[in-house]
Amino acid sequence: MNIYFNGKDGKGWAIDTMRTDFENALVRLNIARTKNFIKADIIHNIWWNYFLTKTSFPLRFKKNIILSAVNFIDLENENYFLRKEFEKANSYATVWISPSEKQKQILEKYSENIFVLPYYIDFKLFNDENFEKYRILKKYNIPAALVDNKVIIGSFQRDSLGSDLSKPKWQKGPELLIDLLKDLPKDKFILLLSGPRRHFVIKECKKHNIPYVYIGKEMSEDDIQINSLPFHKMPDLYRITDLYLVTSKSEGGPKAVLEAVALKTNIFSTDVGLASDFLEPENIFTDTVKYKKAVFDFVENFKKNKQKRKINTEKQYKTCIDLCNYKTLDKKLEEVYNFVLDIKKR
Repeated sequence: MNIYFNGKDGKGWAIDTMRTDFENALVRLNIARTKNFIKADIIHNIWWNYFLTKTSFPLRFKKNIILSAVNFIDLENENYFLRKEFEKANSYATVWISPSEKQKQILEKYSENIFVLPYYIDFKLFNDENFEKYRILKKYNIPAALVDNKVIIGSFQRDSLGSDLSKPKWQKGPELLIDLLKDLPKDKFILLLSGPRRHFVIKECKKHNIPYVYIGKEMSEDDIQINSLPFHKMPDLYRITDLYLVTSKSEGGPKAVLEAVALKTNIFSTDVGLASDFLEPENIFTDTVKYKKAVFDFVENFKKNKQKRKINTEKQYKTCIDLCNYKTLDKKLEEVYNFVLDIKKR
């Protein structure tokens, strides 16, 4: 069996990470990978949109096409803007890989062969090891006095459009993040930000006097080459975070859910992507009022409810480690490949 991988972003974000994860899986499974698509038995496209580019055009003449639903394919929404592109790509797909049950249920209405593979997590990197909070603070030049006796609320996803940094990236829902924080008692929490293109949130924090600390260099121009934090440093940020907030409107992941859960970090999320596959129901919100109340109660009662929260994060961690360990995901990936090769025999 020879696998040809197609699709990349080149910026070190989710697409590139996924591709690396699949490449490493092939090594563990002792499955051959080829860089010549003509010799490939299976075309594994990491990013389904990329399959429709001019670069990928020759691949349409191959059989055994696997397409991955990375960004959420919202076919239930009549205004979904990539419907025509999906229909075209779907006509070539032998199999779809979905990161969530939510996505699978939608795709099953349009295609027959859907497999759920959550994202890989390196549990050696994202581990619940003993750590010294103040050592991490010092490492990232965060004054201890700035966070002492305060709930640290984390947000590590970009929020601004690359084409216009003053505007929000609608998929990430940064307006909701600001709404959740602007009325909190400002002496009881601080927002921890990292990553590039945080321009919109930083601007809104200043507007509403939301206390924040940014691991990076604030600048007006695009900071994609300057403020992208190396992936191996991300676990440190989750370790010092008391509550991580996902406010997205549309996500294939987000991987932040898995990363927070793998480190037993408290997390609240909108009902997007794979959140419902890994989070306890009380940590998922479809109503802004209830979401705001939950964040407010968390900050107000932070010291009182530690034991309850620990039980909650332990449940989520068990779900994550059961579904996202290398052995389980490698086996599922191999099953997908075997299914594609065996489909002609049925």
